[in-house]
Amino acid sequence: MVRVAGAIDGDTIETEDGATVRLAAIEAPKALGFGDPAMAEAARAALDGLVAGTSISLARVGAGPDRYGRVHAQGFLPDGRWLQAVLAEAGLVRIRPLEGETACVASLLAAEDRARAADRGVWKGKRHDPLNPDDPSLLARSGLYELVEGRVLSVGHGSYMIFLDFGPVYRRDFTVMIPPPVAERLAEAGFPADSFEGRSVRVRGVIEESGGPAIRIHDPVAIEVLDGG
Repeated sequence: MVRVAGAIDGDTIETEDGATVRLAAIEAPKALGFGDPAMAEAARAALDGLVAGTSISLARVGAGPDRYGRVHAQGFLPDGRWLQAVLAEAGLVRIRPLEGETACVASLLAAEDRARAADRGVWKGKRHDPLNPDDPSLLARSGLYELVEGRVLSVGHGSYMIFLDFGPVYRRDFTVMIPPPVAERLAEAGFPADSFEGRSVRVRGVIEESGGPAIRIHDPVAIEVLDGG
């Protein structure tokens, strides 16, 4: 158990012994790309209200502190509730697992879905709902973490990458890029690459330019099948 001094922002806390802890697998509004100053402060205040002055349990993830000196961890409140799930259910964060942070993430995604369906928190007014693959602003969002939701038109197989194409012009339309090791893991989970053709999916990741806008996924949890699987 660690004693919490307070929340630094909506997904980061400071312990009374001076450690900085980044809550794993989630992202709170930071007023850059995702959210605005008022939303960021509301998320910070909500987290602070949950943890400041209390003792919580931490389950550390990852090999060591990140480049900012923060420890990444799962948090558990004094009553046993999973802190990340509480924040996701309230719509105070969106799910953004880094490498090594994907354990039990399916339940966080489900909590995010419920918050979005209920129009809670960051999802209120649909301001941060998943983007359409034909949204003209996608390319301008290069470098930002986004959610994109739509139907896969076709699947292409390259020498070093598998491509889920969402439009007929692959050099212009939105594409999801799947490295072979990730494709193998998807196949093991019952989703071989070709099975995505014609399916409605939600993908999350950093927008990059690859002719048109694209997201390169690094873990199967980054893509969700929305129509029956």
